[in-house]
Amino acid sequence: MKKKIIIFAVIAQCFIGSYQVSAQSKIHFVTDIHYLYGLSETNSYLTLTRKDVNLYGKSLHLTSLYDFSKSISAGVGIGADRYENPGFNTLPVFASLYYTPFVITHPRTYLFTNLGFGIKNSYANSGLMFDAGIGYKKMFSSRFGLNFQLGYNLKQINETPIYIPTVDNQSYDLIYVTSLRHSLSLGIGVIF
Repeated sequence: MKKKIIIFAVIAQCFIGSYQVSAQSKIHFVTDIHYLYGLSETNSYLTLTRKDVNLYGKSLHLTSLYDFSKSISAGVGIGADRYENPGFNTLPVFASLYYTPFVITHPRTYLFTNLGFGIKNSYANSGLMFDAGIGYKKMFSSRFGLNFQLGYNLKQINETPIYIPTVDNQSYDLIYVTSLRHSLSLGIGVIF
């Protein structure tokens, strides 16, 4: 089922991308790379903070957006995220919303949010994802520009492996828990 979702998302991206693009096209794509400055990670057994360990991560996202108006764009995206300390991967599929509240005075500044779910496979964990923040776009032509984002990233990581000591403290048991990772996100990307 999850493979079908990924295949559907890729096919949808291809068909949207093959749509004839003109100068007045309302469809555009954004490719972003983000550095994720980890603040904390919490599960039912422990809480890791930045003071305990160097929490960080990286993400690469491709988003297809449709401009409903000058102030609202929405679409879908796919990504590949890597988190460190502890290390895990996610492959999110998400819905994205961009809102430009000051179209007349600051048309390049926007608010954004992403909401989605990570697809589980042999090298990636599943779990919810949520991003929110502020962005700035600098267009060099009607179909090419740079994108800058600053925001908050929340990632749920299902089946996170942790070792807990046994009752006699002589060995450890491996258990799987659900963790929540909170991060600040700094990103740069290309609009086309």
